[in-house]
Amino acid sequence: MKKKSINKLHCNEVAKYVCENLDEHLNSRKCRAIKKHLQTCPKCTKQLDSLKKTVFLYRNCPAPGISAQTHKKLMAGLSLMITRK
Repeated sequence: MKKKSINKLHCNEVAKYVCENLDEHLNSRKCRAIKKHLQTCPKCTKQLDSLKKTVFLYRNCPAPGISAQTHKKLMAGLSLMITRK
């Protein structure tokens, strides 16, 4: 990617980079460009905040449990699907 394009990111590029590079170093060139874009783009800031909240909830909310009977029905249904293929 050309140097100019990374310094002036568009919203769709920011969303792509954020999703692809969640584990990238915070001081990388891409991350600096994203941070700069976020300072002036409320739409992307809102999307990033939503992503952060989703990750937080996913990590901190317990998985819902199901009854033994429901589990048995689910496994039987999956077994039928596999058998039919």
